[in-house]
Amino acid sequence: MDMNSKTKITMDLVRLETEVRQKAKEYLDDITEDNLKAFAESTKYIAQSVLENFILSVDDLFTNGALKICDNGIYNRFSDFHDGYRAQMKKWAKENEIIIREMKVSPTLMNLEPESEGIIKKPLVIAGIGTLIAVGLFIFTETWIAVAAELLVLGVATYIYKQSNESRDQEHAFKVKKYEMQIEQEKALLVDGLIKDLKKWLDNAEQFSENVISKFGV
Repeated sequence: MDMNSKTKITMDLVRLETEVRQKAKEYLDDITEDNLKAFAESTKYIAQSVLENFILSVDDLFTNGALKICDNGIYNRFSDFHDGYRAQMKKWAKENEIIIREMKVSPTLMNLEPESEGIIKKPLVIAGIGTLIAVGLFIFTETWIAVAAELLVLGVATYIYKQSNESRDQEHAFKVKKYEMQIEQEKALLVDGLIKDLKKWLDNAEQFSENVISKFGV
């Protein structure tokens, strides 16, 4: 038991958070359809990579490492290609897959006009803009797809205000600033919430791993 506690392998949640925040800086400085899609794809890959490394490390611990299984029967069952440890973990990952989903967004319906206190919100009409496609991750709920949609429309609205000649006016300059502040708030909500859910997803995988190992009696 003491040996197990000293060699226990856990998910690298520090890597997860560090890399997701790096990708946020890389892709979310400029909010576009392509950047949101790239961010979603990259964060999904990061979580999958952390899980894959965890699975390989646990497998190596019991097949070649400090806790190598000595009983040939248990070793063979643990290493079985179809129903061994790695096979069961891959099955869990498939059954609990992080899904990339798209949401069609109408700027005239989805965007919200920021007010001074950030509480009263009114519909904003963006002329000449067609349907936008927001891409987000479905982990446990549709929350992050909806937040990505909100963020995308805010990004488009801010861009248009910045390009408008009217933006030279003090009132429009103030609105641009308000949009930028709201974008930062929505961005923080997206990134922080996404990290929290991805950590929960990995925690669930780790708990499942412990249950699998326990069933093998090692």
